[in-house]
Amino acid sequence: QGTLMNGLELNWLELYGYLGSALIAISLMMSDIRKLRWINLVGAGSFASYGLLIGSWPVAILNGFIVLIDVVHLWQLSRQTTVSRSVEFAAGDTYVQTVLADIWPQLLTFNKTQQILVEFGGAQPKAFTLIDQQETSTEHRLAA
Repeated sequence: QGTLMNGLELNWLELYGYLGSALIAISLMMSDIRKLRWINLVGAGSFASYGLLIGSWPVAILNGFIVLIDVVHLWQLSRQTTVSRSVEFAAGDTYVQTVLADIWPQLLTFNKTQQILVEFGGAQPKAFTLIDQQETSTEHRLAA
């Protein structure tokens, strides 16, 4: 049975095809490569199966190939190790006040001479720890 949409009757199979297409398009808007690959994998898998169901071999083969590419890239990404390092900054440092304060606005409230330790995963700041003169510290992490 079809569904009326803007005067056009769409059946469930067509809607399934549109869903696969939409997921592929959405995946291309992701800035995180892992999210891009996972969403693209599901979209291309859906669209490949849609191609099989409607008997369109070019659609099925192309999107099946895209699924294989996504699987290979996800496997490669899972094997990569992220270099982690920590760097100590004064809270008044220009990098802290401009770049890191966009991520953690509370950095702007710290005394400019206060020291913070920033943990990086690759080039991305992941967490900071306020280094207190009384030997206590408070850690702040970015949500994953």
